[in-house]
Amino acid sequence: MELLRRGCTVYIGKVGTKEVDFIAQSQSEKLYIQVAETMLGKDPRKRELESLRKIPDNYPKMVLTLDRNFLDSEDGIEICNLIDWLLR
Repeated sequence: MELLRRGCTVYIGKVGTKEVDFIAQSQSEKLYIQVAETMLGKDPRKRELESLRKIPDNYPKMVLTLDRNFLDSEDGIEICNLIDWLLR
């Protein structure tokens, strides 16, 4: 709902057998978003980043999480706390 409120058209996507939670597109931008309650642990982190890493274009990619431990980026993929993102 927040992406729609921000004026984006929202899609879901697939890269091979992996799912991309949201593709948000406006007139001038495209953003790929994965949503994860937590990125703690090796398996959740790998799972959430894997599909975004497989996307061959250079549009921004982001993981939104409730964690505050991973407020950085990995392989060019921004990892952001959901509440902080909502307040942008």
